[in-house]
Amino acid sequence: MDSETAPASESDRQQDEPAHPRSGVVLLVEDYEDVRVGLSELLQLNGYRVADAPDAEQAMECLQSKPASYALVLLDLLLPGISGATFRNWQLSKPGLASIPTVLVTAFEPKAETVASLRPASWLEKPFRADDILRIVRRYVTPETAAAAEA
Repeated sequence: MDSETAPASESDRQQDEPAHPRSGVVLLVEDYEDVRVGLSELLQLNGYRVADAPDAEQAMECLQSKPASYALVLLDLLLPGISGATFRNWQLSKPGLASIPTVLVTAFEPKAETVASLRPASWLEKPFRADDILRIVRRYVTPETAAAAEA
């Protein structure tokens, strides 16, 4: 999230952009607490509701408990225990969850076959700038506050 780093690489292999951003919660799945807390605060300061999970198991519980409340999943691919790829395959296997757009957040450019099999809405390579992630989130989720919507 350092604004001094070079701009992040963003996939040209995105699925069709949604006609209208969705209302709802952003589920942030990130194992590093400082990154998770920082991203959560950034999104909240920009008007988004955020639920966060340090691992895939907790993210699965979140999605299963209130699937209709989530508008977007920001998913780190490298997680302890169940990997981000395994989580995404699980999500894709569930009809009520497969339609939730998912952005892969990764420290490396995923292989083409990985992108094809996981069908992300987009991917974002670490390190990235705050405006990179906000631009992507804005595509899929409507901010809850008027001030954030005008920014």
